[in-house]
Amino acid sequence: MIWNMFLPGLILLGLVISVHELGHFLAAKWRGVRVLKFSLGFGPALIKFTRAETEYRLCLIPLGGYVSMAGDSPNDDGSMPNGEGEYLSHAWYGRAFIAVAGPLANLVTAFLIMMTIGLVGVTYPDFPNVLGSLADSTLAHRAGLREGDRITAVAGTPVSSWVAMFVEERRLAEKQDLVLTATRGDSAFPVSVAAGKRHEFLSGLARPSDPPVVGTVVVGMPAYKAGLKERDSILAVNGRPVSTWEELPRAISSQTDKPVVLRILREGRAFDLTVTPIDPGGVGGGNAGRIGIEARRLSNYVERYPLLRSMELGFRATGDLVASVYRGMWLTVSRPLYYREYLGGPMFIAQAASEQAQRGLDSYLQFLAMINVAIMAFNLLPIPVLDGGHIALALLQALRRQAISYRSYVRFQKVGLAVIGTLFVLILANDPLRWLQRQRALDKAPREGQVAPNPP
Repeated sequence: MIWNMFLPGLILLGLVISVHELGHFLAAKWRGVRVLKFSLGFGPALIKFTRAETEYRLCLIPLGGYVSMAGDSPNDDGSMPNGEGEYLSHAWYGRAFIAVAGPLANLVTAFLIMMTIGLVGVTYPDFPNVLGSLADSTLAHRAGLREGDRITAVAGTPVSSWVAMFVEERRLAEKQDLVLTATRGDSAFPVSVAAGKRHEFLSGLARPSDPPVVGTVVVGMPAYKAGLKERDSILAVNGRPVSTWEELPRAISSQTDKPVVLRILREGRAFDLTVTPIDPGGVGGGNAGRIGIEARRLSNYVERYPLLRSMELGFRATGDLVASVYRGMWLTVSRPLYYREYLGGPMFIAQAASEQAQRGLDSYLQFLAMINVAIMAFNLLPIPVLDGGHIALALLQALRRQAISYRSYVRFQKVGLAVIGTLFVLILANDPLRWLQRQRALDKAPREGQVAPNPP
């Protein structure tokens, strides 16, 4: 079980690191810089061999990697390298290109992954093609549809699920009338909707309500730390009973940063859990609170796209990922005490990767793309030691028309090591603390043979 938990994360980290370092490696070779070592991972080498001037290493600790280039640090006597094939002796634009090549490789990889998802299929949660309660004012009700009716065909094409019904509708021409086949009991009857009313008609359709049963608990979110588990039933929120999943967002989203008491039913035993919703996107407003749970997936619908459409969707999705990652970084800087505990290191990535792998290939690939973008964004920060620091030094040289002194270079690097060291410790500490917090919450839940307290 432990192996299954960490294997998807190890594969993911290995791919992201390999892509990033390969970008630096190929750019250095193209610019004529001698590469001394190409390492995936840190620590003792599990495998190493030498080809030409480069030693290739696969190391024990898969938490990063590096490309060691000739002349990438000052000489022992304090002078700056100026020999042919040495990194610091190259023109500023050459060094900037080598530095940006790693993050750029991650960005291109994220785009290719998102495009591939469109080709292999995007998975959507799906449901039976049965109608739930319809308000009297809806166009669907006025057209004769009632709760319990089943939509079996759209424009003559049979459909067997909820999402399939909407997918077939999107394939119709914009000015084409919508003709459905509905069944009630053993009888089938047609429903026709004018082209201009299609959107109004579809927006009035509703599925039967889902029970308030937890399907997924998102790693690192408040519900995870509070001890919620899959298959938990939520009976009440702050003492108010809930009977459908749709009631949960209304009860929880307005309680951002306020403790919420959930009455939970787990394996026949009822007990209370306190969870504090957060605003993960920093959007603000009165209904932004989230605790990180998702409803059960009764079934899935997989939709595949042709190449050109997949490229378009991949480009758009990659842009959304970049915006999301930078927004998250800004929130972490602007509200560090609020968002710092949601920073994740290798343990968090391994848990999340395992969770996404269980949900399906497309979910795992989306997470892989997101981590590629996150690595790109982090490495482009203008912090010494990171790629962004090297780019900043190169641009500074371009502006000053001369390289910085040896003493300034050393100070710059020391500042970077201090900043990165602090971030590294903070991120690594968060992972076990988050896990311990969840274990303590799970331990507090009533176990077999115990009597859970009644709600006040």
